[in-house]
Amino acid sequence: MSVFTPKSVSLKDGSAVLLRSPREDEAQALIDYLKAVRAETDGIMSDPDDQLPTLEEERQWVHTGNQSDHGLHLLAEHEGQVIALSDILQPKFTRQRHMAGLGISIRSLWCDRGLGSLMINELVSWARSNSELEMLTLSVFADNPRAQAVYRKVGFQDDGLLPRRAKVDGKYRDMIVMSLWLKEAAVAS
Repeated sequence: MSVFTPKSVSLKDGSAVLLRSPREDEAQALIDYLKAVRAETDGIMSDPDDQLPTLEEERQWVHTGNQSDHGLHLLAEHEGQVIALSDILQPKFTRQRHMAGLGISIRSLWCDRGLGSLMINELVSWARSNSELEMLTLSVFADNPRAQAVYRKVGFQDDGLLPRRAKVDGKYRDMIVMSLWLKEAAVAS
């Protein structure tokens, strides 16, 4: 079971934030968070017009994440409000079990305070303790240098460019695929 032990952290500006796993009874708060973050940024794949998950779908997402040994959901909370959400998910296919995808979103008011780096470092630490995982992967918009800098700071390296991978407001946007090898032996083989 992958439930994150709650941990209080201080951001660069001194703000206190609680990192923890989401709970099933927070499904509506998580949907509200997703709706708000989609309206604030075009730096994530989900568009404000995309259908939101149902309450039951969101409860199931939390339940599955908290029961699985193949991933971890991590949220950041400040004064009872969800301000960031991240996760690691392993593919279901045996041939890809050595890797997992990482995703993160942060409310715009909380960007540039070190929260993204803190959360990613916690996810990387969890991934390093997972005996199956050798690599984390992610994709980021090529025109989002701030996010790329955070990923590189943590140790992710560019793997390649995916041209015209998304279309936002009628304009194509490229994606960069990045990876982080978790175990030195895996890199050598």
